[in-house]
Amino acid sequence: MVPRKYKANKPFVIKTSINIQGNLNATEKADLKVGLENQLDDSLKVRLVSQAAIRKTLRNPPVFDTNYVNRSIIYMNALMNSKGFYKSAITWDSTLRKVGDQQRVTVNFNVVTGKQLRLDSMAFALNDSALQEIAVGQKDKSILKRGEPYSKQAVSSEIDRLVELFKNHGYFRISREDMYAEVDTVVAALINPFLDPLEQIALLEEVRRKRENPTINVTIRQRLKPGTSHLTIFYVRNVSIFPELRLTEDSLSGGYDSTVRNGIKVYSKARVFKPSFVVSHTELKPGELYQQERYYKTVNNYYKMGAWQTVAVNLFPDDSAAKLDVSIKLYPAKKQIWIAEMEASRNTGDVVATSNLFGFGLNLGFRNLNVAREAIETSTNARFGIELGSRSQLIQTTQVSLTHDIIIPKALIFFTRRNKEKAVASRTILNFNGSWTDRQKFFTLGSLNGSIGFEYNYKKHSLRVIPFNIELVRLGTTDSLDKLLNSIPNLRFSFNNGMIISQKIIYTANFEKKDRGTLLKVGIEESGALAGLSRYIDRESGLYRFLKLDAELTRRISFPRHGWAFRAYGGVGIPYGRQRNGEVEPSLPFFKSFVAGGPNSMRAWQVRRLGVGSNNYFDTLNNQGGSDRYGDIQLEGNVEFRFNLATVAGLKIKSALFTDIGNIWYRSSSSRAELQNSWFRLNKLYRDLAVAAGTGLRFDFDYFLVRFDWAYKVKDPLFYKENDGWLHNIKIGSGQFQLGINYPF
Repeated sequence: MVPRKYKANKPFVIKTSINIQGNLNATEKADLKVGLENQLDDSLKVRLVSQAAIRKTLRNPPVFDTNYVNRSIIYMNALMNSKGFYKSAITWDSTLRKVGDQQRVTVNFNVVTGKQLRLDSMAFALNDSALQEIAVGQKDKSILKRGEPYSKQAVSSEIDRLVELFKNHGYFRISREDMYAEVDTVVAALINPFLDPLEQIALLEEVRRKRENPTINVTIRQRLKPGTSHLTIFYVRNVSIFPELRLTEDSLSGGYDSTVRNGIKVYSKARVFKPSFVVSHTELKPGELYQQERYYKTVNNYYKMGAWQTVAVNLFPDDSAAKLDVSIKLYPAKKQIWIAEMEASRNTGDVVATSNLFGFGLNLGFRNLNVAREAIETSTNARFGIELGSRSQLIQTTQVSLTHDIIIPKALIFFTRRNKEKAVASRTILNFNGSWTDRQKFFTLGSLNGSIGFEYNYKKHSLRVIPFNIELVRLGTTDSLDKLLNSIPNLRFSFNNGMIISQKIIYTANFEKKDRGTLLKVGIEESGALAGLSRYIDRESGLYRFLKLDAELTRRISFPRHGWAFRAYGGVGIPYGRQRNGEVEPSLPFFKSFVAGGPNSMRAWQVRRLGVGSNNYFDTLNNQGGSDRYGDIQLEGNVEFRFNLATVAGLKIKSALFTDIGNIWYRSSSSRAELQNSWFRLNKLYRDLAVAAGTGLRFDFDYFLVRFDWAYKVKDPLFYKENDGWLHNIKIGSGQFQLGINYPF
């Protein structure tokens, strides 16, 4: 650390530390420490600037003053009280170290938390009987739970919840200022002069217990008096929609014609949008009870379609009539967009990231955001891309594709009434795709694909259902592939011309809380269950019949200057059809199989070069470091410790330490000697697991991140006979370089 522009021979703060002592777990201590650091006076906050990721500079450090320390303690105590630590103690000390004319001061804060107040009870005591009934009816959804830690933030969030609840019952005027929380930590009965001595002894014992485990009672009360407009229930009266406004235009300017649909007036000039379509997306309708959730859903409905760049929903209350007039102003986005761009990207599998291909591509595309005057979006994209391979073969894959998507801004099918009412947004997606892939010196692949799907988005999760997906595949073989198929005949099923007629379901849940996030993805795909009932389609057209399941769970924990990321992934494919000779299909088709290795998977291995299991047969093929491997089962876990290095000219330079653990396997065994140790067995799991470890540099451009990772094979299952494969022949230059875009998970 290099101080710059400091006052010579004057003490200045070079470091502050906060030590927390209390009965808290590691996560709670870390959260509390971050909060306390934010309470420090500005003159005690040490702000370092990194230069070239090598040294850190402290510029213009203020002179140390005990007033700053005392002020910080006041702020810190306020935070502790807000979190329910009313008997915490904060002390401090400092050390002075002289370096030349520098007087460097380190300030240490010691925080003894004491016992945290916990909720003993929570109740509602609202003067208005209707509000009281609504609150009690939804008490099970209260944020304040008995036994949970007390905090002012939790109480505030509970009041916000109640306000939203009341607004969803028509109380348009009500606000959080209309309610307050009354807290009580005293056993009030002790002041009763007529208290029986035995009862008094029992209450004194209760007070003693509360001192050891302090609790608090919270009652939500109402400031409103009867007759106030805040206790009036409002209904929607008039609704007006202006779907063609310009940003500088007044909605009431001349030239507009009005059309009435379902009691709603639509004002337009050029009829850019169909009135019936515009009306169908508002949740605020004449004569209905006002609900705040319908207001937000209306705003979201129009924004999600993409046809409008700005949406404004204005409410005009008439207190005397308890009515609301609604004005919806919509400002269209540009209708047609041409796209031409270079990209560095990765292609992922059909359900949940089952393959990882990195390369460069050229995209040419055209988008129309308002087809048929109903905000239907069409997108046509042509792409040429290459996948980078090893040193011996720089260009590993060449791909050309043409894609056409039709996106209808609502789901054409809802499975239940609840499914429709709870959805924040929904879409219908029709996809058509044709591609040609040249896997250098291995195979060529032509494919056609068409599907129809429905997306349902909720507050914290989403569901995508694809009831119909058809894929036609035509494979061109090479000498390398023919040699592989001749040596392992079972693979002829996987590498073959074929057809998939499948259904897919993809569920995603995303939970964000402060600096923590959890993402869950679960996918299921089934091919051939219905189409396979036709003997001709099943046996003569090359129909693949299989069931494929996979799931991915990621967890992110962020701190101001570093963070942790965890990922767990698992997938299995179960073929159940029969070949023309009547034998059961042995494995998944290769383009639906699992692969490992590359910039987003097991990073110490090249793409598709890990596995299968601890079998080494594929490493002996092609005389180029082996052949591609495809599996029916995959397990993988990843951990990254991410941290900031420097900021240079606005570019954020970051790094990470990581480890990857996993492999792929065949599901069923084979009698062929070449395939020994390639199928999954639970008692062989430890032997078969591969372990990678490494580090890297990440350059964060805000909109995307470029990643350079270097990883080593810490445990290679191919050498399980030698120390279980640990640290086999590791040298400084034996690692694997990976170039990736954005974080791997």
